[in-house]
Amino acid sequence: MHDKAKFSIITFLLISCYFQFSGAKEALSGPVGEGGRVITISQGIEMVLKDSRLLKIALSDNEMAYQDSLIARSALLPHLSVSAAETYFKFQPAAKFGTQAVNTAQRNSFSYGFDVYQTLFDFGRSLSDYRAAKEMALVFKAHTESVKRVATLEFIVAYFNLLEAERMISVFEKETESITSYLNDIENLYREGVVIKNDLLPAKLRLADAKQKLIAARNEREIAAARLNNILALPLREKITAQDMEMPPPEFPEMDDAWKTAQACRPEVTFYQDQIQASVLSEKARAVGNLPTVFAEGQYLNAENEYQVHQDNFQTVLGAKMDLYDGGLNRAQLLKERSRQMQLKEQKDKLVEDIKFEIEDSYFALKDACEKVTVANDALEQAEENVRVYRVKYNAGSATPTEVLEAITEQTKARTNYYKDDYELKRSYAKLMYSMGIDLTLIYEKMENGKNGPTKQ
Repeated sequence: MHDKAKFSIITFLLISCYFQFSGAKEALSGPVGEGGRVITISQGIEMVLKDSRLLKIALSDNEMAYQDSLIARSALLPHLSVSAAETYFKFQPAAKFGTQAVNTAQRNSFSYGFDVYQTLFDFGRSLSDYRAAKEMALVFKAHTESVKRVATLEFIVAYFNLLEAERMISVFEKETESITSYLNDIENLYREGVVIKNDLLPAKLRLADAKQKLIAARNEREIAAARLNNILALPLREKITAQDMEMPPPEFPEMDDAWKTAQACRPEVTFYQDQIQASVLSEKARAVGNLPTVFAEGQYLNAENEYQVHQDNFQTVLGAKMDLYDGGLNRAQLLKERSRQMQLKEQKDKLVEDIKFEIEDSYFALKDACEKVTVANDALEQAEENVRVYRVKYNAGSATPTEVLEAITEQTKARTNYYKDDYELKRSYAKLMYSMGIDLTLIYEKMENGKNGPTKQ
């Protein structure tokens, strides 16, 4: 009995641990439903920032830039070298004193020593190189932030594209159902002798057209899902389901405020500012490149030589060195840095103008989408009512089959326009926030939690 009780307790604990682990795993990866893994927009952004291949490449650039700064710093620190050697002479070293030969060293000997070298003063050349390398590390850090933002926006656009593709499937499914229902009514009337056979042909043609559009919509959904999987670094064929979200009417910022926010928050601006600063520091280093370098060097050497009075010795050197002529290398590097600064300033100015245009374009795209959604929503309500009216009229004999089919077609068009405009609004809002340099991660976390969502003025 004791063994059975012990076995039961162990079994219970193992089962409890299994379910607890399964629940934790599901919480991390998202629930899996009939349509595959369900991914919210916040979960997707988190996955992108963790697994994006573009981001991993940028992080490697960060690490290399950091190591470059350590390479530049090495010129400011002491250099220590050690040596050891075994010497073999064919003839024992000797010197002549008149007619007599006197040995000066052993034929075979072992020696070892170390050398310490320190640059004391080089007119700031090494320090400027180090500071320039540190600025370049900041450049790549800004580039990484830019890649994060681009990857996040790319995911958000692909996410809404998938949702739009799924909505288009539902639109054409409803169109197919409506035409099929209408065709069944006509077939019943045809069997009763109320309508002629030619009345069936337009409905069958419209049904075939609706089925073709449904097939195309399903294929577009698969392509959109594969695209999203590619961004998330998931297998292309893995089944995923995007979870839609309600977005309150967006707020339209003032253009001047939007531009000021972008100038302060966009990492691309920092990217060029840091490059210009790094180039200025490199120019300073090149400007003093041909001036003397003051250095100190200490050396210790121990050599096995029984013919020497002192087999080991210390040496200290305090000196200066300079290049009198380097073939024009340093001057060419100096002029290159000045040209680079001019180029970077022009690139920064162009970026500023591009950001202004990007904000302008995103602003009016969002405004246009908001107005279209309002119009499309009204048109959709009218189109649905129109279908209902014509179905009633047709059953009463006061409407033709063509009028009913046209009403269904207009209903499908209204639904298509509404969903396209709705998701274009969501994409345009994300693009405007991106253009302004706003953190998209925080925006969608707050939006999903229902806190501080965008509101229309």
